[in-house]
Amino acid sequence: MPARSTAVLALKRNSSTVRYCFEADAEPGVLPRALELLAKRGLVPARVFAQADADQLSVEIEVEGLAAETAEHVGRCLGEIVGVRQTF
Repeated sequence: MPARSTAVLALKRNSSTVRYCFEADAEPGVLPRALELLAKRGLVPARVFAQADADQLSVEIEVEGLAAETAEHVGRCLGEIVGVRQTF
């Protein structure tokens, strides 16, 4: 089995918005787990985009108002979700 990448791309759109981008298995629990991770921290995404194509789910989540350390931590946690494959 190939090694699983646990990195999630976190792009700073501006000083207060972070965009997380990742590919995952197209399974019903992946997106809810990602959103639950944010909800547990009291975060509400400003934007969520997910598109399924065959067995792959491409996800973009934008969150506003995160400190740099928090943004990095959330990105690492998103990368540890079962089913997350890689960044894009």
